[in-house]
Amino acid sequence: MTRSSVQRMRVSRPDGAELAVEVIGEAGHPLVLLVAGADCSMDWWRPEFCELLVARGLRVIRYDQRGTGETTLGPPGGRREGLQTALEDALAVLDAVAADSASVAHWVGFSAGGWVAQLAALDHPDRVRSLTLVSTRPTGPGSSDADLPEVADRLAATWEHTRPEPDWNDQTAVVAHLVDVDRDYAGDEFDEAHERAIWTATVRRSPGMHRDEGGADVFDANVYWRERLGSLRAPTTVLHGTSDPLFPIGNGEALAREIPGARFVRLPGVGHELPPRAWGAVVEAVATAAAEAGSS
Repeated sequence: MTRSSVQRMRVSRPDGAELAVEVIGEAGHPLVLLVAGADCSMDWWRPEFCELLVARGLRVIRYDQRGTGETTLGPPGGRREGLQTALEDALAVLDAVAADSASVAHWVGFSAGGWVAQLAALDHPDRVRSLTLVSTRPTGPGSSDADLPEVADRLAATWEHTRPEPDWNDQTAVVAHLVDVDRDYAGDEFDEAHERAIWTATVRRSPGMHRDEGGADVFDANVYWRERLGSLRAPTTVLHGTSDPLFPIGNGEALAREIPGARFVRLPGVGHELPPRAWGAVVEAVATAAAEAGSS
């Protein structure tokens, strides 16, 4: 596969954090903003996945979340964390990339990134052309609503036994540890090569894994937005793995029911992950939304 042109930039935030960003594809094409889950670097969105979107006439933005990859946390005393900060970061990335054009994109959110994308569409509807929501739910961090299925027993059982930490100075050991953690969240088939590629790239770019920087100093209060989903007007596709142990599929089904006109796509055998076997469905959802937006 021929690699597209890549533009790299850094986006400064008011609290001193600097976000590492990559833009893949040709200027002038519709923008797709990829928002990964919590603690995920841009490497979570594999270059091959991004190229599939570019091949459909799109321009793709991926970036390192705070505390991952090459994104710095900023000086101590004001480091921020939480959904509001994540939303503001995503909007800042979009503004930086779209500096000379309309600051609007097709948003693709995975897991916690799906929460960010939902809030973007609700609070900043003029910035969202469409939503593609993968492995997420209509409620945020913490306990879910009583009608939504909780964490699968098999995953909850793994949380009862803390894994020993690796030697954080041994990159091979760190990658192996992180791959093993991901194994707990997988569906019917664990694509070890795919997960290893993600973490190898992440650890290579950020050997210290930000472990010497400490955590956030300011935590945004959690927000609740489920009752607002009926007002959402962005064309939406919800995709969810049938074997997701963190957010069992009933979460995705509820989310799709509550967003007017949302399409729901089941990903057979997929867990809380985005393995290559699921890429086609996600790419098709984004490309279809972009085509429909272009013809409207």
